[in-house]
Amino acid sequence: MTYSEFNDWCNERACDGFWGKNEAVICIEIIRQVHKQPFWKRKNAWNEYRNIAEKIVNATNEKINEILGETDETDR
Repeated sequence: MTYSEFNDWCNERACDGFWGKNEAVICIEIIRQVHKQPFWKRKNAWNEYRNIAEKIVNATNEKINEILGETDETDR
């Protein structure tokens, strides 16, 4: 997942409300930490947080799919 994809995902969750308080706080902090860096260092800063971000995204997406009763594209 790229930083841009993560940022878009966070914006979507902020609009639809399909995340918890803890996830929101962590995502906002990751975005804040990456944006604190000069633009030429942001890729390295993102790489430091990528694993945490992907765990949050995957867990939240699984829960959303479970609640909405949706399946992965590969299951169709």
